[in-house]
Amino acid sequence: MSQSAEHLTRLRASNPVEIARQLADKWRATAVERDRAGGSATAERQDLRDSGLLSLLVPTEYGGWGADWPTTLEVIREIAKVDGSLGHLFGYHTSSAPMIELFGSTEQKERLYTQLAQNDWWTGNASSENNSHVLDWKVSATPTGDGGYLLNGTKHFCSGAKGSNLLFVFGVIQEESPLKGAIIAAAIPTDREGVHINDDWNAIGMRQTDSGSTEFHNAKVYPNEVLGAPNAFILAFMGAKRGSLWTPMVQLIFSTVYLGIAHGALEAAREYTRTQTRPWTPAGVKKATDDPYVVRTYGEFAIALQGADAAAREAGRLLQQVWEKGDALTPQERGELMVKVSGVKALSTKVALDITSRIFEVIGSRGTHPRFGFDRFWRNVRTHSLHDPLAYKIVEVGNHALNGRYPVPGFTS
Repeated sequence: MSQSAEHLTRLRASNPVEIARQLADKWRATAVERDRAGGSATAERQDLRDSGLLSLLVPTEYGGWGADWPTTLEVIREIAKVDGSLGHLFGYHTSSAPMIELFGSTEQKERLYTQLAQNDWWTGNASSENNSHVLDWKVSATPTGDGGYLLNGTKHFCSGAKGSNLLFVFGVIQEESPLKGAIIAAAIPTDREGVHINDDWNAIGMRQTDSGSTEFHNAKVYPNEVLGAPNAFILAFMGAKRGSLWTPMVQLIFSTVYLGIAHGALEAAREYTRTQTRPWTPAGVKKATDDPYVVRTYGEFAIALQGADAAAREAGRLLQQVWEKGDALTPQERGELMVKVSGVKALSTKVALDITSRIFEVIGSRGTHPRFGFDRFWRNVRTHSLHDPLAYKIVEVGNHALNGRYPVPGFTS
């Protein structure tokens, strides 16, 4: 049996969710210290590489795990429970590979999927820019005449780019031509000459996500690295085609990270309350766990999280159903999915922010000491949930509930 066949056999015999839990148990002891230090989670990313989970979404015919979306989302949730930064990184990785499925050619699927699976590659992204408008992209893609491009400019919030093997990047054709303003997408080696990844990420949360900037200096994109024709993404959005599933997929991944963090915060708070929180004297009880107000607060947390979890898992199942429709996907099916996902985004953000900020009420003032690191849960959710305004997700659901309108497909809806 070949090495790749042995690898595939091992994957099929394993439970990816259980593997994620085992990794989380290993990382738990260093989570607070690593969050405080920031920088790169180099050893933990290597753990993920060694686990085989990086090929979770790669189809089995290319040597991958071939997991479905509900399973993939469960793995992300388990990782985010113990480490929001690693949940974020793994989530971004799992949102990159499907770009090959949605926009790649048969040859690109064969080549890239096989390389991802055989080499346990990490993928990184280089899409966002620090401009006045979210789509006012300045990174230029200059045609080279052979079907390729030269990239120039700077991308920001490039989660996972540092330490990755394959980089997914967007550029804009800016020269005077009929294609001026068209967006191109490509998958290029991260170590390509002209690609420079900066170590300049410094936020209050998600401190080990390597979400800094990436510069392109005449970085070459070869013709076989371009994913789809110019504006393939835009055309997919305009027609609510299968390629537009990239957005609800990404938004559901984000929501799952928030829910994982909320679960992690609740589990950590419960352990502290049960073992260290002092009872409040007027309560007339000997243990904090018998204080009716403490018990009620935990009940509020658990009920809210139960509802958000159920909505997220329902959306995950619907994503799988819609995903399997392939090019037969209808705008209505895409719209129904996006409404569900927008609702999950609102629920997960609210419940995660509530739990991660209010756990201190059931922990007590001593729990605010930095050595416990309880603040990291809120900082991680607060940092990432600002990715796009929550109000617009709520309005999307409201517009469907009141007016029967589906969200207009785009990079965030």
